[in-house]
Amino acid sequence: MTEADFIHVITQNRQVYGLYSVGYGLLSLTALLAAYLLRNTPLWFRSLAAAITVFQIFVTYTGFMAVNAGFLTMMTELSKAAASGGAPMISDVMIAGGGTPGEPFEAPPWAVLGIIAMIVHAAGTVYLFTLAKWEKED
Repeated sequence: MTEADFIHVITQNRQVYGLYSVGYGLLSLTALLAAYLLRNTPLWFRSLAAAITVFQIFVTYTGFMAVNAGFLTMMTELSKAAASGGAPMISDVMIAGGGTPGEPFEAPPWAVLGIIAMIVHAAGTVYLFTLAKWEKED
């Protein structure tokens, strides 16, 4: 694979990551709308809808993180290629950005907040479907 091919694959990876971001946001809006529209159905039906939605949240988040892990792996390999002289353009970009060719790319320490946010998202979804009181009490 040439350096340009590698950059092309990484660019496609970032496009998929962006689409997952949009999809995850739309999933949140869809779950909110579904919970509101199903507010007067039996509890068993709302619980089933909540379980399906939580499953979708977990699947989407897992895909989201797999795409990001693939990006970090590809960037690490490209960094190794830059260190060995196989990717001079990337070597120049890394040096200009303050990096060192050959160093691994790792997720930032605050990446654990994504897991916490996903769990809160799932819990909020269960609450909206099963426990939320949508009508105002006079």
